Amino acid sequence: MGGLSAIGRSGGFRWKGDVQKKVSPSGCLRYPTPFRVAGAADNTSPGVTHITLVGWTVVGDHLIVLHSAVRTCPGYDRHEVPSMFLDGASIARETEHGRVVTAQLTRRHNTLEEAIDAGFFALGAAAIPKAIRRQAREACEDYFYKRLGLEPGYELKPLTAIPPGLELVPDGMAKVLEDIVELVVDGDYEELRELSGETLEIDDIRRRVDDDCPAAYTMPPPEVYRVEAITKSDEPENPGWAYFLELWTETGPARLHIEGEITENNGRYEATFLDVLP
Repeated sequence: MGGLSAIGRSGGFRWKGDVQKKVSPSGCLRYPTPFRVAGAADNTSPGVTHITLVGWTVVGDHLIVLHSAVRTCPGYDRHEVPSMFLDGASIARETEHGRVVTAQLTRRHNTLEEAIDAGFFALGAAAIPKAIRRQAREACEDYFYKRLGLEPGYELKPLTAIPPGLELVPDGMAKVLEDIVELVVDGDYEELRELSGETLEIDDIRRRVDDDCPAAYTMPPPEVYRVEAITKSDEPENPGWAYFLELWTETGPARLHIEGEITENNGRYEATFLDVLP
């Protein structure tokens, strides 16, 4: 199979060609990051050719069941739910990750069983080996049915408000996140492409935001920018954070969230934009 796939939390496997390697439950994710920018866009920032991420939820770390569908399940934690490493950004339909999410969006997500079925179906669309697909399904069923104690027929409900959380992120970090969210709200997809290091295509970003999950996007309330939205790297040689930030609409949380990375250089926060997902 082309690329790497690893199932997290279930003690899954990483595949590379015909090589199979046991991985830890948290998974070890590798993703090339060719470019970093500060604030809305700072093209003078130095490039980063490769970083290793452990325990981050960033581009390529595919949550097997759609986050937006199951985020209101009692006990749900996106850091604990089974995930797989898939090549590429989810918005690029020609990539492994893109084929999976594109297929997933065509399926019903009214019940928990339907959401798990949709995840299993979508992996097949990217030609993930049957054994890996079966393991992914078993990991999801174990997490939701056994660990969380939910029934297959559990009715999935939309998120209408964010629950109480911890403290807010530092002001400088909140500002760079606000700048990226504002670009999504304004539909400035050219700037978002620059923030991706020109790895994402304008048409792909536009399709995900305007066509796949259309909504009246707006700036979120300040309490959205809190520490739960970021995950610090535990690799000393690669300091920084991954962000996983819910977008907002006029009626509350949106179906989409954005993902990327944040670093701090001499007291200045810099951020990248790497994907927008349901």
